[in-house]
Amino acid sequence: MNPKFRPAILFGIVLVLMAPYLGFVMYYSQRFPSNQWPAWFTNTIAVWFIANFLIIMLLVKRIFRGQAVEPQKARRASTVSQIVSSYLLIVWSVLFLYGAKETMQGEIPLNRAIPAGAFLLFFMGIFGWGLYRARRGKA
Repeated sequence: MNPKFRPAILFGIVLVLMAPYLGFVMYYSQRFPSNQWPAWFTNTIAVWFIANFLIIMLLVKRIFRGQAVEPQKARRASTVSQIVSSYLLIVWSVLFLYGAKETMQGEIPLNRAIPAGAFLLFFMGIFGWGLYRARRGKA
């Protein structure tokens, strides 16, 4: 595979995977009244999004395997990646704690809180593991 076309191939894969997802979400979200989405719908879009995320993550590793990167660009990209990952982890942790507090107070129903919390925990784990590996590599 020509390294010149790898980003375009990645973009194509993302587009092919996300177009049905967005179509599904847009079609069904217009069928339900505001704030009245059934549990199966929210669970389906969460699982579908996570599956797409994992497929894309695995394909990126495979597509860009063995590609040489300039050390200075790699360091800069690693630093930016760590900053963004740290920011996302902080935001998601705050959202998780806020959701837990609201659930305990009875503001958010338990059947909505559990999938949302699992969704946040999944991404907190993925990004936290990546941040841990990046920081461990520097030491």
